[in-house]
Amino acid sequence: MARIKKSRKATGFIDNSGPSRSEKLADPDSYESRRRKAQAEKKKNASVYEKQRQNSDNSDDNQPAERKTRLADKIKKLNEEKQRDSE
Repeated sequence: MARIKKSRKATGFIDNSGPSRSEKLADPDSYESRRRKAQAEKKKNASVYEKQRQNSDNSDDNQPAERKTRLADKIKKLNEEKQRDSE
């Protein structure tokens, strides 16, 4: 006796594979649609040219504040003393 395998042609076959991809994307609360939306809104990396332009814009507007550390203060003091001594 040969066994009959299940096939889509078989009578009583029920397709429980779930909604299709297009149906998932149509539903705004589904994982697929939320994922697609997040990928679209994800921040794109700026090109090297764009980064340089932004850095040049920022450096013109906001000059970096002078670093005020103890070591930097000591070095500045020593340099000033050397200049005074040489004069």
